[in-house]
Amino acid sequence: MIKPIVICASVFFSLLSFGCTTHQLHPAMHSAAPHDVNVVEDTAPSKTEPTIYSPESPYQQIDHIEAGKIIHLRTGLEVSQANLIALLAPARIIYVGEVHDSLEDHRVQLEVLKGLFKRFPGKISVGMEMFRSPSQALLDDWISGKLEEKAFIKRWYEDWGSDLAYYKTLLDYIKENKIPLIALKPSQEMEVKVGMKGFDKLSENDQRGLPEIDRNDPYHRTALEAIFKGHGSGSKGFVRFNETMLLWDETMADRAVNYLNSPEGTDKKMLVFAGGFHVGYGYGIPRRVFRRLPVPYQVVIPYSKDFPDEMKMKNVEAPDLPMPLADFVWGVAYKPLKEKRVRLGVFIEPFQAGVRIKEVFPNTPAGKAGLEAGDIIVSFDGKTMNEPFDLTYAVQAKKPDDQVKIVIIRNGKQIELSAELKTSKHQ
Repeated sequence: MIKPIVICASVFFSLLSFGCTTHQLHPAMHSAAPHDVNVVEDTAPSKTEPTIYSPESPYQQIDHIEAGKIIHLRTGLEVSQANLIALLAPARIIYVGEVHDSLEDHRVQLEVLKGLFKRFPGKISVGMEMFRSPSQALLDDWISGKLEEKAFIKRWYEDWGSDLAYYKTLLDYIKENKIPLIALKPSQEMEVKVGMKGFDKLSENDQRGLPEIDRNDPYHRTALEAIFKGHGSGSKGFVRFNETMLLWDETMADRAVNYLNSPEGTDKKMLVFAGGFHVGYGYGIPRRVFRRLPVPYQVVIPYSKDFPDEMKMKNVEAPDLPMPLADFVWGVAYKPLKEKRVRLGVFIEPFQAGVRIKEVFPNTPAGKAGLEAGDIIVSFDGKTMNEPFDLTYAVQAKKPDDQVKIVIIRNGKQIELSAELKTSKHQ
C-alpha cells in the first residue's frame, strides 16, 4: 500500500515567527516539533511500497540539509552558489525568505543580491518587508545620500523594531551600490484599521486605499489557522488576524508590482526579502504578485536544522500543503548576534524640554547613577536630547564600561550625573 504524502512539520514550522503588533501575530520565523513527526520514510523501500517524501521535495528530506549546501528541491540535487545565481538569472523576481534574527539568513540574502547585481549591474532592485510604504520617499533620499544616517535608523526602528545589526551589512551593500530599495509593508494606520474593523467595515475612502485582495486561497488560510491555534488563541479573533495577514501579503505584492511596472522599474529585476511565511509555498507574496504580473520567479528559503529548541513553538499542528516549499533551500547554521549592546536602564517618554524618565529599572547604570522617575534628560554625553530617539541613538553608540555625563532637570534644578554603561535587558 502506498503511504500518504504529508507535509514535513518542522519545515512548515521553519517559516514561523511570532512578534506581536497591536492586533495580530506576525508569522515569519522558526518554530518546530521533532524533525521527523510527519515525514514519511521507508528504511527498506521495495518495488511495491516505495518511499514517498513530503510535497516539499520528492527526492530530498529538507530536515537533513546540511549548512552550506544548496538543494534544488524538484530534483533533490545539490547546486553550487555560482550555479544557483545562473539558475536564478532568468527570473524577473527572486524571493529570499528569512528568519528575522538569524545572521546566516541575511548572509544568504546578501550573497544572492551580490551575485545577481554583479550579473546585472544597474538592473537590480530590492523590496523589503521591513519598511512601510509611507517610508518610500525617505528610502529614496537615503539611497541618494540626501538623508542622514540617524534619520534612517530612526525610521528603521519605527517601521520594524528588530535590531538593525542583523541587517546592517545587507543594507550597507544596497546603499553603497545605490540599489533602489522599495518599502513593501502597509502603513501602520491601515494595519490598525483593518485589525480593529476588518475590511468590510472600513470607510469608503479607506476601502479605496486597499489593494486588490484575494480572500479565497485555501492553503494560505489553512496555514494561518494552524498558526493562530498554535499560539493558543483558539478561534476568537481569527478573522481579524487573517485579514491583517492578507493586507500584508497583498500590499507587499501590490507595491512590488507597481514598482516593476513603473518607468524606474520596468527594466529591472527585483529581489524580495521577507519572512519565510510570506514567500514559502508561494501562497503569500509570490502568488499574489503573479496574479498581477505573470512573470518568471524563483523562491529561495534559508533553512537551519539546528534552530534552538528554546525558540521553537511547540503547539502548531502542521497542515497538509500539497505544494513545494521553494525552488531552492540553502542550508544554514543558526547564528544570532554575539555583540551585546549597552543599556541605560530607563523607560522614557517625550517632554517639551527634553526626554522625561517614566521609570528607572533597578540594578542598571541609570539606577546606580542616581537617575529617578520624573527626571528630564536634557543632554547625554554632551549631546542635546530633544526626543526619545535621541537618547536611544546616543546609548546605542556606546560600548560596555563607557563613562558618560548626563545632565538632567529635577525639581527645576539642573544636575549633572555620571554613569558607567553596562549590558542589560532594559533600554
